[in-house]
Amino acid sequence: MKKPTKKDFYEHMSKKFNTKYKDPNGYMELLDVIQQATADDSIFMELAELTLMNKADRLIYRYAMACQGREMTPYQVDISLAIIEYGLEYVV
Repeated sequence: MKKPTKKDFYEHMSKKFNTKYKDPNGYMELLDVIQQATADDSIFMELAELTLMNKADRLIYRYAMACQGREMTPYQVDISLAIIEYGLEYVV
């Protein structure tokens, strides 16, 4: 499958969250997800498992990310997981 275009990515995110998605780092994060998931099957599986988390698991994930120095709001966690989910669609 070919690499997603920036335009398609921003349209997808805007529709998914019913808002104008503008994060300039989002597309780069998407490309990183695709690259990592393509390079190693175990990373692909770890990323896929992240997209299946329920509300409680997302809270634990958010706490774990904060412990690593990346504090996020619940909305930012949702955005990050949506980017991962979208990126996995492009992994062959």
